[in-house]
Amino acid sequence: MRNVVLRIHLWLGLLGAIFLLILGMTGSIMAFEGDIEHWTHPKQWYVEVRGEKLPQQELIDRVQKQFGPARVGSVQIFRQRNLVEGLQLTDHSTVLVNPYSGDVVWRGSGPSSVQNLLQSIHQLHLRLTPDPRAWPSFSKVGKVVVSFAGLILLLQVPIGICLWWRYKRASIQWKGSWLRTCFDVHNAFGLYGALFLFIAAVTGILIGFDFGEKAIYAVTHSAPPARMRPLQSTVIEGAARIGADRALEIAQTAMPDTSIAGLSLGLGAKDAINVQMRVPEETSEAVHSAVAIDQYSGRVLQVRDFRTDSLGYRVIRFNRSIHTGDVLGFPTHVLVSLSSLLLVAMVVSGVAIWWKKLGASSK
Repeated sequence: MRNVVLRIHLWLGLLGAIFLLILGMTGSIMAFEGDIEHWTHPKQWYVEVRGEKLPQQELIDRVQKQFGPARVGSVQIFRQRNLVEGLQLTDHSTVLVNPYSGDVVWRGSGPSSVQNLLQSIHQLHLRLTPDPRAWPSFSKVGKVVVSFAGLILLLQVPIGICLWWRYKRASIQWKGSWLRTCFDVHNAFGLYGALFLFIAAVTGILIGFDFGEKAIYAVTHSAPPARMRPLQSTVIEGAARIGADRALEIAQTAMPDTSIAGLSLGLGAKDAINVQMRVPEETSEAVHSAVAIDQYSGRVLQVRDFRTDSLGYRVIRFNRSIHTGDVLGFPTHVLVSLSSLLLVAMVVSGVAIWWKKLGASSK
């Protein structure tokens, strides 16, 4: 029976080796996807925290005065207080502003080279192609292959633990033979990373396969949330539009105990102002709460609160947070990155063991 289990472990490992290697390498980088751009350009992104931030409308007015006739269409406000604010202009450029001094730190159009690289790595992790638009058919197949690779990992973890139980190797003998070192690495890393890799496999399968979300909604007896319908402001002739600071104040009153994540300004005469809100209960870095406001009267037109969304949708978002490491912030990002590197080491050591034994058996 052990030989049968060992062969299953071997052939599953060989079948998914290259794909698990890709998932491990890309996953270790993606764990810090939101930070790498900041780390590589610290002078562009980090600022010194000095008391309170300037009024939002003042920041907008400064940028529009400097780069007019372009207007600010939206503002991104990061969770960390020592980061700049990102202002999107109508000429498709992005301006990074120090929210404490009002100084423009950087202006550019389009993603940076680092952002392009990270996006390619992200797509490689999801679809085995750096650019799905260039290979749309292959990307669909790649998504299925990645999902099945996650299924292989899901099976490999408990099978590996069963095989480990006989020897119970939890340490690495670095001074032994090359084969012995690989064997110890495979066993020890498999033991230490088993729980985290199993969780990554389960959460990844629920994300990758189309039935994942359907199953969650079925189990929780809930439905996907309705999309926020596009709303319009009621034009009042001769009336002044409310400023950004007033809009933020209204949104904060409508959703207490939240923080501002950004706002989309109503540039058209009938457009509504949309303020993106971050609720403490949401673990994901992405924001799924918003307040729509009439840009003339300041009346709240619609509130989308993540906390009142269906249970199924909140479970789906929590599942994604676990998979990406967003659930507890930086500590779990480190954990996800390290467990992904453990997967890489296990694939390499496992293939090395097989190759060595294959060579020995052929002699």
